[in-house]
Amino acid sequence: MPKISLVGAVHIEHGYFPVGELWEPGFERREHQTDLDARESVMAVPGQIVVISRIQEHVAPVVLAVIDSEDEAPGPTWTLVASVDYRPVYRGRMAVLDTMNGSSGPAAHGLEMFGQRADPGTPFVDLAPAQVYRAQVWSQGRADSRERFDNATRREEGAARDGFEVYLIAFVPSGTQAPPLPAAGEGRRDLLVSKHGKLPLNMR
Repeated sequence: MPKISLVGAVHIEHGYFPVGELWEPGFERREHQTDLDARESVMAVPGQIVVISRIQEHVAPVVLAVIDSEDEAPGPTWTLVASVDYRPVYRGRMAVLDTMNGSSGPAAHGLEMFGQRADPGTPFVDLAPAQVYRAQVWSQGRADSRERFDNATRREEGAARDGFEVYLIAFVPSGTQAPPLPAAGEGRRDLLVSKHGKLPLNMR
């Protein structure tokens, strides 16, 4: 049975958006640089999957799912964009992120996939840190989104900037790995700072 998140609305800028693993206290932060000139539709970097949109700036509904098989299609209206391998680097909590402003907010409407309906909300799914995943990026409307966007802009200055693309990122378990672990000796300090805003006097 697929595990499906709520449906978020991602604010896409500069033609891309990430689905990122949320950093956890105690873990070394993973740096990631994305080559946006690589002409790939979907890229994986440590801690993120980056999806390249066909439109520079707009708002798109996005939903996340964990499914059992790569052969499992979400429905007849969805088209597979690309698949990439993803290895969790923290504890596996994945979120849809605006290009520039952190986690996305809720979408205006729900979506249907895998025979289920997902309601609007903030999209998260939990991956197993000891698993390796094949991340499939599916879309609705992407094939002609740029053309429809350009036509709408020509007809009306300041035309609506949503409703052109919809995305589903489905994670399929494909193998195992040693689960990422917090750095020794750092976890307690980070937890205290996050909880109290500063270290106790005896730990400064």
